[in-house]
Amino acid sequence: MAQAVWVVDDDQLTRAAILAVLTELGYETRGFGSAEELYTALVDGAAHPQLLVLDQRLPEEGGSTIVHSLRERPQYRDIPVIFLTAIDDEEAERLSAIAPVVRKPFDVDELVSAVKAQVAPEGPTLPPWL
Repeated sequence: MAQAVWVVDDDQLTRAAILAVLTELGYETRGFGSAEELYTALVDGAAHPQLLVLDQRLPEEGGSTIVHSLRERPQYRDIPVIFLTAIDDEEAERLSAIAPVVRKPFDVDELVSAVKAQVAPEGPTLPPWL
């Protein structure tokens, strides 16, 4: 079974692009447009993601607030997080104390590297010479 990566971003085009890239790389993906949608999926589902990609600037609840809420609950405490967001240097530095930050506009390779650093897709590992 593929590693599950969930993406929370209120921008539908950004979310769709990220999901398409990660799905192509072999991850099992789900996308959410709000914190509420994420919380509902976590409570309703038996499976949890192996990684959350969170936009810091969601309209109703920011990514760092989501992380703090998840860290208060033992069943979600260990889910790795990457922030993917349009923020200034100072805010990026503060967020990086919580989780890795990929800033928008982002390079796809940078995002993929950040995701792979947190969780690799399952499947055969090919030798480096292939």
